Amino acid sequence: MTDLRLLAAQAAAMAHPDRLRLLALVLTDPSSQPTAAHLAGSFGNRVAIVRHLEAMADVWLLARVGDPRTPGYRPTADAIVRFGGAAIGAAPDHDRPVVDAGNHKQLMDRVVDELTDRFSETFGRETVERFVRESYGLLADRASVQRYLPALTARFATDRLTALAAPFNSADAPGSKAISDVLFVCVHNSGRSQIAAAALRSLVGSRVRVRTAGSTPAGMLDPGVRAELARRGLDRLAEIPRPLTEEVVRASSLVVTMGCGDACPVLPGRRYVDWPVEDPAGRSPDEVRRIADEIIDRVHVLLAEIDAGLD
Repeated sequence: MTDLRLLAAQAAAMAHPDRLRLLALVLTDPSSQPTAAHLAGSFGNRVAIVRHLEAMADVWLLARVGDPRTPGYRPTADAIVRFGGAAIGAAPDHDRPVVDAGNHKQLMDRVVDELTDRFSETFGRETVERFVRESYGLLADRASVQRYLPALTARFATDRLTALAAPFNSADAPGSKAISDVLFVCVHNSGRSQIAAAALRSLVGSRVRVRTAGSTPAGMLDPGVRAELARRGLDRLAEIPRPLTEEVVRASSLVVTMGCGDACPVLPGRRYVDWPVEDPAGRSPDEVRRIADEIIDRVHVLLAEIDAGLD
């Protein structure tokens, strides 16, 4: 499908208002890749949910992850950049008005409302609001394009609150081999860590939570890395770069660094591994492919360790 045909197909798919509301739920789901069954409690009819999710996945606005029979769904960069603001602004019920996608203040208020409901058993509204506002500020400091900030903030704040809420992580259990959360970190979060995370997500489904971050994140993925991920069919499993925060490190069983050095917080009870991999930024396609091959080989070794720990 050509770029223009894809853009038209995405616009047609998202003309259905229920799909905007459903995308908002996916963006703010603590699991990061909810199934249709998981969303049914918030949205309603499961058959309709599956139809809507599949329609969005068919035009590359959602990525299917895990068991093909009951997949989880991750929002792609296209979904966040093109429709994220409109999704957050869509009325979640008949009692609230639609918010204009360009009104960031009102959209942030909507995100606070949504996440306060999601995390009501763990955090008060003041904590949620602090994380949402702080997340927006961290992203805005580096964003060259402002229009997707509300959707990316919703995603980023959700992930941070989920990490903070984790009551117990296998990394805290003495002698435990289990790896339940993996964090890949590189300086700009636009190359090496994105390749590693996309590859591992494609292999583990929902068995392991996979996150990425950067000590000084870029605005978008490196173009050469994006092209290589697309060639491998992994581009929809990558993310828009995001900053490294302490609560995400704290929630991770294993932290894999790729050049962040001393910028990565060292916390007790976490395993840290450094992969001395070259930075693919600005390299030729052949060099990017070689670097991606090395990273994916390392991911397969890591997967064998994960599987051994989960036995």
